[in-house]
Amino acid sequence: MVSKHIRLLKDLALIDESFQTSHLFRIKKKIDASTCDAIHDSDLTHPVFVYTPQQSPYIGGEFELEISLPLDYPSTTPRVKFRTQIYSPIVDESGTVSCLPILQRWLTYPMNSRSLSDILAEIDYYITHLEDVDEPHRPTLLTEWKNDPVLFIKIAEQQTKESAKSQKR
Repeated sequence: MVSKHIRLLKDLALIDESFQTSHLFRIKKKIDASTCDAIHDSDLTHPVFVYTPQQSPYIGGEFELEISLPLDYPSTTPRVKFRTQIYSPIVDESGTVSCLPILQRWLTYPMNSRSLSDILAEIDYYITHLEDVDEPHRPTLLTEWKNDPVLFIKIAEQQTKESAKSQKR
C-alpha cells in the first residue's frame, strides 16, 4: 500500500523539514511510513495542516487547512480548503482556495517540480502579500484592503481572535 504513496510520503516529510524552523505549517496528524499498516488512504489523501501565520493581521491565530489529494497525485491538481475561517480575498466563504497560480497551472509544471510544500509556501505568500493577488475569490475584500487597509486589518484581526484561537500542542 505504501508503495503507491511514496511520492506523497516524501512530500509530507519534506514539509516537516521545510517548515520546522519557522513553525509556519505543521501536519496535524503525523504520518510515518514505518507504520504503514496503520496508514489509511484518507489520512494520506486528506492531510490536515495547521498554519500559523507570522505576519499581521493573522499573528496569534492557528488555521487548519486540508489538502485533498487525488490518488494519482501529483498527476491531478490537489484541492485546498481552509477548515478555519480566515478573512482573506484568496479564500472563498466556504474556505476553498483555488486562485493560487500554482493550482491554476498545476498540470503545466513538470511532475517532479510540483509539491505540497510549494502549495503551502504560496498560500502563505498570497495571504500576506495581497498586492500580488490578481484573481481573488472575494474581490470585495481585496478592494477593501486597497481602499481602507486599516478597516481590513481590524476585521481580519478580530476574526482571527474569534475563529483561529491558538491550540495547545
